[in-house]
Amino acid sequence: METFVEFSNNSNVVFNYTSFLSASCKQEVTLIDALKALIPSFEVARHSALPTDGLSASEKLQEQALKVLSTSISDTNNLIRLLRLARADKIDEITIQLPYSLDEDQLLEIETKATCKIILLDEDGELLRAHII
Repeated sequence: METFVEFSNNSNVVFNYTSFLSASCKQEVTLIDALKALIPSFEVARHSALPTDGLSASEKLQEQALKVLSTSISDTNNLIRLLRLARADKIDEITIQLPYSLDEDQLLEIETKATCKIILLDEDGELLRAHII
């Protein structure tokens, strides 16, 4: 299985959103996927409460991301969900690799709704770090 979450050298979780999108495109859409788009807060709460004994924080986040994030909703909403999952897993900081940059309004919405601080790590805006408050 292709991995899109890993720990970097400084124990910061890294999430490759590009790889996630690629992996998601290979999955079949189910009724559950359609329901996830309608009731996202239920989905985040339900999956963050699932038993994940024996998995690292990185593996937990990867498993939950595949179940909660969806290519049928906006990148902004996916990233908000991802950061909420990270918070539920007690991850304080996450670096996210994007296939393209987000505009300022999208970044502000993510910061506000996910209660985090986002710092751009490259001038293209395709690599960002979110510190979860």
